[in-house]
Amino acid sequence: MKVTNLQSKVRVLYLKILKNKVITVCILFSVFTLLDTISILLGLWPAKEGLGPYVHLLGRFVLHSILVVGLYIFDILKKWLKSKIAIYFITFIITWGFLLSYIWCNSLFIELHPDAYIDMSISYTFMYTLLGIVILIFERIKRKK
Repeated sequence: MKVTNLQSKVRVLYLKILKNKVITVCILFSVFTLLDTISILLGLWPAKEGLGPYVHLLGRFVLHSILVVGLYIFDILKKWLKSKIAIYFITFIITWGFLLSYIWCNSLFIELHPDAYIDMSISYTFMYTLLGIVILIFERIKRKK
């Protein structure tokens, strides 16, 4: 009985986190920042100097925010389209456009790395794919119950 009660509390907490998009941004940002920091401390790549770390953290925050805006777009598109795969790809294209716009705006103020568009596109595609896998697993678990 206690295990069932604990599972229901964990499920309620999980649903609250997913419904509150701001908390989702904060959790994603914290986890990926921690992973990045650990790899720098282990010496897998050098730490940035000067304004680099701050610009990098701001960029990561914007990247995660765009990803979570995609969740809002996904929810809106669910009302009009039945195919979740179509919704997933439409959301990806829209949010990827936001990402490219953000990078372009950055290029007006700072000099970008020559591969900035490619690097951010690859990072975003990877994160968006992970999000899709999590949504797929969550939907399958929900269908089984």
